[in-house]
Amino acid sequence: MLTSRLQRNNGKPLLLVEDKPVAAMAYTTYFEERSRYEDFLEKGYRIFFVNASFTTSPINSSKTGFTPFHVGVYEDPEHPDYSEFEDAVHKILKKCPDAIIFPRVYVSMPKWWVAEHPDEVIPTKFGGYREAMFSDKFREDGTKLLKRFIDRVKAADYAPRVAGWQLCGGQTQEWFCHDLNGCLAPAAEKYFRRWVKETYGENGATLPKNEDFLYQGQVCQTNENAKRYSLFCNLGVAESLDHFAKVVKEETDYSQIVGAFYGYSFECNRSVLFGSHGLRRLLDSPNVDFFSSPNAYTCNRAFGIDWADMIPVDSVKHHGKLCFIECDIRTYLTTGIQQARPGEYPESIYPTNTKNSVWSGPPTPELSREALRKSFAHQLTKASAVWWFDMWGGWYNDPLLMDELESMLKIYEKEPENKQSPLRPEVVFFADECGYANLFSQSPQLSTHFELTPGIIYSRTSMGTTGAPYDSCMVEDAPEVLKNYKVAVFPFPAPSEAGKKAIALCEEMNIPYLAATPEHFSLSTEEIRRFLQENGVHLYAEEGDVVYVGNGYVGYHSTVEGTKTITLPKRVKIQPVFGADVQAQVSDTLQFTLTENATALFSVTEE
Repeated sequence: MLTSRLQRNNGKPLLLVEDKPVAAMAYTTYFEERSRYEDFLEKGYRIFFVNASFTTSPINSSKTGFTPFHVGVYEDPEHPDYSEFEDAVHKILKKCPDAIIFPRVYVSMPKWWVAEHPDEVIPTKFGGYREAMFSDKFREDGTKLLKRFIDRVKAADYAPRVAGWQLCGGQTQEWFCHDLNGCLAPAAEKYFRRWVKETYGENGATLPKNEDFLYQGQVCQTNENAKRYSLFCNLGVAESLDHFAKVVKEETDYSQIVGAFYGYSFECNRSVLFGSHGLRRLLDSPNVDFFSSPNAYTCNRAFGIDWADMIPVDSVKHHGKLCFIECDIRTYLTTGIQQARPGEYPESIYPTNTKNSVWSGPPTPELSREALRKSFAHQLTKASAVWWFDMWGGWYNDPLLMDELESMLKIYEKEPENKQSPLRPEVVFFADECGYANLFSQSPQLSTHFELTPGIIYSRTSMGTTGAPYDSCMVEDAPEVLKNYKVAVFPFPAPSEAGKKAIALCEEMNIPYLAATPEHFSLSTEEIRRFLQENGVHLYAEEGDVVYVGNGYVGYHSTVEGTKTITLPKRVKIQPVFGADVQAQVSDTLQFTLTENATALFSVTEE
């Protein structure tokens, strides 16, 4: 198999395959029969994530019952079926023998295992019983299946093209609890009791009740047992992920990178028992090399806002890890799942025929290109890796879009050669994942993915339209990162102990900060911008438009059509990359015109 590793390059992680730098841009799809591997291969893409699942049980047990898989590898343990995965791999390698394959493996237990282990499973609304995410038996038997899968890959004819692994689990493969409610069921009691004993030295812990977590008008959670369970369930999921990642590392002699969806500190689906808030447990793990999330679904991915990161990406980089972001960008070619696979799915799931559907794409090829540019500009300035998730297949099947994706790959291929960026954000926006334990599910402090309502997501969306770029970090990293910023913003309204220490450190270091509170839990664009102005933060643009800065680039997304002015904090060499008709120049001010919803990108280097 191919070797892969990460190496720091000018302060950011660089992907090496066989010790050679590789542009970390990739393609994947759920629906192999609608895949467009050939299009991406023609445009120079070489990394492909290929899906496999141990079960045909739903990847979405909590809300829809959806699964993309026709085959569960181990549904019949005596006759494993690798065909769905291997057919896709062979399809890619037939067209491109030097392609680089990352198996994307859903470690979830088959139905026979669920039936055999009633004390290790939890009920779900649409998926029957599923494994408790922190179950010892899940870890033990999941390890056996995972090793069996790895052995198959190592012995296969395609093994020489496999370079790394993405481990998936839980709800929507993103390591959320299958019930989005912390696996709060009888199966959890023995594990919670054990954790309380190990953590607090107390015997006889009992499970809290579901209503202990539900918002009923309270400001902050005061039930200590409920707080403990919130912390426990998230850490338990993180420990299971780390366990399986270690299995892959050991089975591949620590010669390949391993990653996963995890660490959605800025997204919680209105549940404090999400399962994804144990990132601090994984950042120093030698077993997990990259973290993934989609572009935030906030406001149905409308134009005119920042499609922010769900992960505190700058903390991930600070710890030497790579963010490999899933860009499942809808286009004018995005159809309903019912049209993609006629007769397989009910009309009620993933609707595209409603005004507020996140599953609908822009109406034209040109706006679809702008959506790609918007996402890419954000990820490039963050030095994040990218894979284009062609979810139902065929979303990018247009020469205009594929030419754009080819251009982006060429831009990214140049990226490792850039020297340290001459410009960087002066604002740190802090994630406080343990702070969720102080809140309630369904509370107004917690927005949904799809609505611009008060709360943490509202504050993050506001930050994106202040005209000032920002970095996102975890409060646990404040002692190491605060010195790099002029000001700090704390959007979590009920801080954890680590959050309180970070605020206290700001006061000790005389760093101005703006913090949400239980009573004032949403920070508006106007409020944040005024705070930035009062404390000497450089503002690149007028309020309302979105500015991205970092990694040797400046990006600008337009809310309304017109002449735009970027005011830079110093003179730099400016080279247009896409979106704006201007000449290369040395300046501290840049003027150009943009249409509504358009994005421009510029490279910047020292004068």
